This record gives sequence, structure tokens and C-alpha cells, in this order.
Amino acid sequence: MQLQETAIKGCFKITHLEHHDSRGSFVKWFCRERFENAGLCSDWAEVYGSISRRGVIRGLHFQKPPADHAKIVYCLEGSALDVVLDLRSSSASFGQHIKVKLSRESPIAIYIPSGCAHGFLAQADHTLMFYQVSTGYVPALDSGIRWNSAGIDWPTDTPIVSTRDQTLPCLAEFISPF
Repeated sequence: MQLQETAIKGCFKITHLEHHDSRGSFVKWFCRERFENAGLCSDWAEVYGSISRRGVIRGLHFQKPPADHAKIVYCLEGSALDVVLDLRSSSASFGQHIKVKLSRESPIAIYIPSGCAHGFLAQADHTLMFYQVSTGYVPALDSGIRWNSAGIDWPTDTPIVSTRDQTLPCLAEFISPF
């Protein structure tokens, strides 16, 4: 696997090697030793999955300290425009975001450090996203930033957004705990 740091310090695009033969394909999605050698989190507390139809925007989500977490996100089926927003007030990229195309056809994942919010736009029906997180879910510390308040160009005219995500605070109102 190749780790390529993005414009957000500590956030990495992970390109996996995919092996093909007459049976299909094989991908090693995670290697503890590789992550540890790069100084990245390698201890995962929970694993989640979501299935979304085309046009769904999920996010921008994170957990507040002390339950803040690093996250790895993969797209196992369909395709998604994945977004990471830096919420670390001491970071040179505070308030900035990156976008990475994730899809079944390209074995790429994104490593998101603690202190960043995450969201995505499903660009195909039945987009299956897979997440590994370094801390358990704590409802009282679960939070987010409104999807349309951080200057992100979401390439859809008709986004499907949950009521919860529509009522999250705007980035301009956000006081960072990171």
C-alpha cells in the first residue's frame, strides 16, 4: 500500500495494490505494521458500514474529545466523493477541506486524523462505505458541521440530506475543541 499525505497534515490517501486472477481480485485493506511505521493509528475500536443511494450527502461528522477518533474510510461498492474538513484550530489548514474520489473500481481509502470532520456524497446507487474508527461511539460527544457551510462544492443539484445533518452548526459558528 502507498500512503500519500494530503494538503491536510496527518490525512492520507491510501492506495492499495489490487491483485487479479481468473477468480477475481484480492486487496489487503489494512496492515498494522505499515500504519505503525508511518506513525498512524493502528488500533481500531469499531467498524461501521453505510449504504446510500445516489445523491445522498452524509456528514460532516466527528466526535469531540475525549472520544475523538482517527478514521479510515473505504468505498466497497458504488462510488463516493469523500470530504475531509480540518477542524484543528492550531492547524495551518484549519477550515480547509480536501476531496477524494473513492470507488469500488479503484482500491483507494482515506485516513482521517482526529480533529477532522468527514462526509461524502454518494455518486451511485447502493454506495457501500466502510469505516474503521479508533474510539467507540459516544452519543453525547457525536457532532458535526453543516454540509453546506464550509465552502465545499458538492457536485449535485438535488442533495439528499438527513434532518440531523441539515441542522448541524455552520462552520462559522463552530468553536473548535481540537
